[in-house]
Amino acid sequence: MSLTDPQLTLDLFCATRHDFAAYHGGPNVAAVNALEHWCADRGPRVVYLWGAAGTGKTHLLQAAVRAVSEAGTRAMYVPLAELVDADPLILDGLDSVATVALDDVGACAGRADWEERLFVLYNAVQDSGGRLLWSGAQSPATGFFGLGDLRSRLAGSLVYQLRELDDAGKAAVLTALAAQRGLDLPAAVLEFVLRRERRDMGALLAILDKLDQASLSRGRALTVPFVREVLAGR
Repeated sequence: MSLTDPQLTLDLFCATRHDFAAYHGGPNVAAVNALEHWCADRGPRVVYLWGAAGTGKTHLLQAAVRAVSEAGTRAMYVPLAELVDADPLILDGLDSVATVALDDVGACAGRADWEERLFVLYNAVQDSGGRLLWSGAQSPATGFFGLGDLRSRLAGSLVYQLRELDDAGKAAVLTALAAQRGLDLPAAVLEFVLRRERRDMGALLAILDKLDQASLSRGRALTVPFVREVLAGR
């Protein structure tokens, strides 16, 4: 099966739930601006975003695919970490898609068959005049791919490092997401969570989900004592 299989294409395409408006740029404004230019087919055709977990790589890749597709161009988001245990031939035919976003390319590092298929795909996308957006946890300078040709293609991309938001940025994101849910998130609760819990965005978003569910199921507003109970598992 390849990614041109209708059902697989639909499943992956439906994963693009994020948009640019919901991304708090903070220290990553330059990367977001460059990506918006990329979506409008301006500037370099290949962009690589890298950074630690929780910096929003997946969000931005999905936002780019959504923006391109809403503008009328076929685009696809490909979560490589979820596919890497399959046959890499699954990527065959993907160059027929005008815009391709490959998330977590480091998942393929050290796997010769996958690296070879990524190299083939890169060349095919370039030859077809398409655009490629890829992301990973590591700088291309680390040379994490074993295939030299693939390392050089990655390093030759327009490269941006995504950096973690500071506490003010994280608070702004959580406040905005809570408001979208109709959830009142007082400043005292935010301060308590940021002081006491893991502060990477993935963990904080999971906490917001937990607090939202607890508030709804128990019919209680978010206060510091209530939040303390919820996070303690009581």
